[in-house]
Amino acid sequence: MAHKRHINPPLNIYRKIALSFIILTIILIGVIFYFTLSYSYISITPKEEAVNSDFNFIIVEDDKAVNSEEGIFIGKIINETFEGEKEFAATGAKQLVGEMAGTVEIFNKLSVNQSLIINTRLLSPEGILFRLKNRVDVPAGKSIKTDVYPDDLSKTVATAGTKFTLPGLSPNLQQLIYAAAVNDFKVAGQEVKVISAEDLDNSVNSLGDELAQQLIKDEDVNKAKILNKEILSKEFSNKVDDQTDKFTTKISIKVIGVIFDEQPAKDYAKKILGASIPADKQLMANNSDKMVYQLDNTDLVNKIAQIKGNIKGIMIISENSQILDKDKLSRLSSDELKAYLENFNEIEKVEIKYFPSWMKKMPFFKDHIIIQLIK
Repeated sequence: MAHKRHINPPLNIYRKIALSFIILTIILIGVIFYFTLSYSYISITPKEEAVNSDFNFIIVEDDKAVNSEEGIFIGKIINETFEGEKEFAATGAKQLVGEMAGTVEIFNKLSVNQSLIINTRLLSPEGILFRLKNRVDVPAGKSIKTDVYPDDLSKTVATAGTKFTLPGLSPNLQQLIYAAAVNDFKVAGQEVKVISAEDLDNSVNSLGDELAQQLIKDEDVNKAKILNKEILSKEFSNKVDDQTDKFTTKISIKVIGVIFDEQPAKDYAKKILGASIPADKQLMANNSDKMVYQLDNTDLVNKIAQIKGNIKGIMIISENSQILDKDKLSRLSSDELKAYLENFNEIEKVEIKYFPSWMKKMPFFKDHIIIQLIK
């Protein structure tokens, strides 16, 4: 029986098999590398949306009634009356037309009233003569202000504080009845200070604020204050358009308000604002350091004050928004992704980077898509 010959395969077949295996291995490694090591980084600039919330809270003086969760906080209830007087500078101005303008204060040191007729003469130390524009009655032991004019328009020099004698009186009476210039005398064409209506209003407000500050103790300096001022009475030493550099304001005010530690109120306001934010949005900023409060109601007997407030903020899209669902983003090209995201009002701008840089589509695996909101 003849034996069959065993023929060995050619060597190049083994080489082809080995080469095919190597190529397949490289391809497999490349696929694994692509899916496991590829990442995309999406930087999103969100559009900012304004949001605000009104809120109410209560200030009490009884610490047993405090309930921060319900918006009830400790504080001080104010109910005080003040009186005060202060000198203010006139800011109004006008140009003189016609004759000189000057005002003097006439002093009467006698124990009886003194009447001075119109055109009564006043003599300055320089020998310049002035006359009263109007008749005046100076009360005993007091003084009164009135306007004067020069006897000679070419001689009008007189400065504030200049003392005048009344030559029509006896030498003894001149020591007891005399005048002094209230301000520098001005001639036609010069600008003089006058009291404006705004001066009077501002003086009342300024003095009212100053009087109300008497309520603020050292321990209250850094606390929130809501002080409502009611002007009970006001008096002015002069009237609107009077020519003078200064005037005096006297007022009586009633102050009702509250003083409280603002931090608990801030925290409460932020909680209220946060609760108003939709689930797919997030709060980026708020103005809790610049909130404005309004005293709504005050129970002065039970020492309780109701306060209204408003807090403003800025919200942006949240990372957990359905818009940013990675299932919707996977395998999109750069152009498709930008077109999709920038179609939403919540998104201002989109930037995309890949690793490796030659990639052009979003990775298959969702956890390889990295989203960053630029705040």
